[in-house]
This record gives sequence, C-alpha cells and structure tokens, in this order.
Amino acid sequence: MLKGSIKFVYESQGERTFGPGDCVLQPAGIVHNELECPDHLEILEIYSPAVHPTVVVEKMPETAAAAH
Repeated sequence: MLKGSIKFVYESQGERTFGPGDCVLQPAGIVHNELECPDHLEILEIYSPAVHPTVVVEKMPETAAAAH
C-alpha cells in the first residue's frame, strides 16, 4: 500500500516514480537510490528472503548516476 509517491533511480534502468496502487518487483541486488519521497509517505514493503545487506554510499555508482 502506498500513500503519496516515491521516485527511485535504478542502475541501467533510469528513474521510476511509483504512486498509490503501484506494485513493484525489485530484483535482488539491483543498485538503486531514492530520489524523492514526501514526509507523509506510507509504504508496505515485503522482502523475501527477509535478510539482506544495506550499504550506504556517499554517491551513486557512475553507471546508475548516468541513467539519472
């Protein structure tokens, strides 16, 4: 469930904006970054498997940045 909208940039795929009612299957390991998100965003995320690493980076890798 999503209230509001959120914008991501995906490596080799460019920007994508998701809004209420959208459903997204995000492949494991895809490099992505959140670009825009309102403070009131409500989102339901389901992970499988539920254990995965998160790596915080100072900037997007060049290949993903080029798509932006």
